[in-house]
Amino acid sequence: MQRTHVTILSLWLFLASTLQAENGLNPLNWFGNEDEGVYALDIANAAEEAEAASKLANGKAKLEAGSIWSADRTLKKIIKTYPTAKATAEAHFLRGKILMSKGRWVKAFNQFQEIAVKHPDYKNFNQLISAQFDCATALMEGARGRILWVIPGFKQYGEAVKEFELIVRNAPYSDYAPLALMNIALVSELKENPEEAIDALDRLINYYPQSMLAPDAYYNMAETYANLVKGDQYDQGSTRQAISYYEDFLILFPQSNYLGEVEGNLDAMEDLLARSRLNLGDFYYNYRSNNTAALVFYNETITIAPESDAAEEARQRIADIESGINPISGASILRTLLRAE
Repeated sequence: MQRTHVTILSLWLFLASTLQAENGLNPLNWFGNEDEGVYALDIANAAEEAEAASKLANGKAKLEAGSIWSADRTLKKIIKTYPTAKATAEAHFLRGKILMSKGRWVKAFNQFQEIAVKHPDYKNFNQLISAQFDCATALMEGARGRILWVIPGFKQYGEAVKEFELIVRNAPYSDYAPLALMNIALVSELKENPEEAIDALDRLINYYPQSMLAPDAYYNMAETYANLVKGDQYDQGSTRQAISYYEDFLILFPQSNYLGEVEGNLDAMEDLLARSRLNLGDFYYNYRSNNTAALVFYNETITIAPESDAAEEARQRIADIESGINPISGASILRTLLRAE
């Protein structure tokens, strides 16, 4: 058995030596070659840059002369022939503007996105982001595509959300990023997708706390959670979240014009949460004859919203318990009805 292992090892070394001799292979370099770290970058040379710049000037002249169709053809040729030339970024931008003028918002946005991906050093990057924001906003406001260039298509809210997300990714430190996140939330409400709205608002609050949109983000977040509340008989997770954001709003923005409205909404949410505790207390008091558990929930009702109607009812129940008044339980009511028959 040992002799077999020696034979296999000798054969392996012989093959390795042969391969190295024939092909110049070094076992130490089998997982990497000294020359492999050098890649030929696809960069336009000086002649191509000059040609692209010349054609771009020609395309701009056609645009100024009103020959939009001819200018568009020239710009397409620049993009196809000189994809890495500096002039190509401007060709994409001008094509995007032409598409915007025709109401082709998605295609226009994609032209601008080509610049963001392939030409990140584009000198007019702020104008690029502004143009993308205009395209996404048009879709948010209900712009429709065209089927066969004639028939109006459907509203493109989903596409608007995708475009706003790309704007946040392209320019996370620009003024457009928090605006894009707010618009995602607004579009998500139109799509009846509260989870998506909450995600966008949460990012706005956490990543852009100094934004002028921060107060609106807190308010909209509270409203979104409040709209998820089904009533005092259901789980109150959304109610608690709404209360939390209303309270944060009051602390962070005491000079806001929404102050009165927020205080009213907070009172309503607290009353709803308090009434849910009251209902639990009534359940243990009326149907389980468990005064200890009932008192816990009645006291919690008062703590949550001491000035609410629910708190006043809780105080009355506590007084009844302390006075020794025992309600007729549901089971007692049923037995009474059966005996009456």
